[in-house]
Order: sequence, then structure tokens, then C-alpha cells
Amino acid sequence: MSTTTKAKPKSKKKKAKPASAFHGIVIGVFEDIGPIARYRKTRLPLVGPLPIFENANLRYLIYSFNVKASNTKDSRIAEHGRVCSVFLILKEKQERYVLNNHLTIEKILKDMQVKKWKKELDITKDSMLEILDKINEIVKIKIIRAFSYGDAGLIEYEDPQLILDEGILSIIDMKKEKIYMHLPQEKFDSKQRIKAVEKMEEVNLREYGSRLELVKYRDYVKFKKILDKYAVQLVK
Repeated sequence: MSTTTKAKPKSKKKKAKPASAFHGIVIGVFEDIGPIARYRKTRLPLVGPLPIFENANLRYLIYSFNVKASNTKDSRIAEHGRVCSVFLILKEKQERYVLNNHLTIEKILKDMQVKKWKKELDITKDSMLEILDKINEIVKIKIIRAFSYGDAGLIEYEDPQLILDEGILSIIDMKKEKIYMHLPQEKFDSKQRIKAVEKMEEVNLREYGSRLELVKYRDYVKFKKILDKYAVQLVK
């Protein structure tokens, strides 16, 4: 008697969450006794009534607003409302992505304030996490950056997975903190190669504090492995 074995259904792979530009979020509220960090989602220790950061690799955006106070004995707060602030803690190396979207971030925060945070009791930890999720959706983090150096100078490609096969190519892996450059002697003279390296070193200094390691390739076959690793397609 033969038996058939049913194939086990393939387990669906969980979709990886996109990398976040933010280290966390804190909501500070000016209560009758002074400012306190009421809600937070961050691994950072908080010093004092509001977060004070001594980490040079972090920055933060602040959005302040007033809400109708509840249970206050301070006549000024009762009249003018309670001051609240949203602190978005961001990583320095992702600052450019956040600033590129700062108007959209401000709109999300303002919409929440106008539509949901009308009273003090409306501000909850769940609504804070909702804000962080919405902002993470619009601040897209790229794992790599792609550049070429040629007659037009240094160019960065908007889509790092699709670049023109011209000029001296460079790929930055921001997670591994490396710059991969293709510097073939047969295609570019020494003056062009030196200038291209200088330009990428300027990017490294200006945007990364010279933290990135520069890795040079003369052999295209070896550099092609880098392109394949990051699914970078060269277009003629």
C-alpha cells in the first residue's frame, strides 16, 4: 500500500522592516511641577526632566504645541494650555534624509495635533507610536549610495541600483561604512583617478567625518562582485 506525503506549505518570509532614521521619540509635557518626559520609545538613558544628550552621533528635532490642560492648579496653564513637545531623536549619519523630509514630518505632527491632540488626555503612548510609524514610512533610508566622476564632475544617482556606465564609479555602503571605487588604469589617466579619489574623500569628510574606509579596485571583475552584491545595474 503506497502512501503519499503532502508537501509542507512553504512558510512565508516576513517582510523586513525598513531601516529607521530615528533612534527614538520622546513626548515632553510641561506639568504644574515643571517639564517631564511623559512618554518615550528609546534605549537612551534620560538625564533630568527632559532628555539631555551627550552623544555626538545623535541629533533631535523638536515640535512644540499647546493643548487644553486637565487637572491643573496653575491658573496660567488653565488659561493658555499646557505646553507639550515631541522630540524626534535621529542618527547623525541619517540627518540628510530627515531634513529632506522635514516639511512632511512637520505636517504629520501638525495634523496629529489638530485632529487628535486637542486635549492633554488625548496624548497617549499609542498615538506617539503612531506618529513614529507614519514618519518612518516617509523617511526612506538607502543602504547604499552611488556616484560617478567624469566631465560633469561628481554626480550622485537618485536610484543607486541603476547608474550610467560612465566616469569613475563609487559605491558607498553606509552600514559597513565603506567606499568602493573602481579605478581602472587603462580607462582613466592618473590625474582623473586622483581627482575622483579626492572628491570621494571630500564626501567622506563632509558627511561622515572621514569614518568611511576607502577600498580601491583596479580589476573590473572584482568590482563587478560589489555591483552584483548590491544589485547595481550599469546602463550604457
